[in-house]
Amino acid sequence: MIIPTKYNVGHTFWVPRCVIEYSTEEMYFEGETWSREVQTHVGYAKQKKVVKIVASTTKGGAGIHIQYYVLNTDEDDRSSMSQVYSEADINDYTEEEAYDIAKEYEENEEEYYGN
Repeated sequence: MIIPTKYNVGHTFWVPRCVIEYSTEEMYFEGETWSREVQTHVGYAKQKKVVKIVASTTKGGAGIHIQYYVLNTDEDDRSSMSQVYSEADINDYTEEEAYDIAKEYEENEEEYYGN
């Protein structure tokens, strides 16, 4: 049985991310050093790649379940565990679209680790 898939192994796509980063600011005032932790939200786009597809079906082929195993493209050495996405979880954003979405979360000061 041939099971058609929307994406194939090797397909790449971009996802928006917005994370919290911390930095330390120091100020010298009247001979003393004052410091504080500053929290900022940073938006960016991350590229992912489909590395494996698992498809299963019920008797008679009525129900088909497809799972896409995905890695970050910068972790292509397979040293990390892949993430499992369903077809509905993959948003086929361009790098610019993912970056724009991430910037919206950055402006609203919200973390975002969506698909």
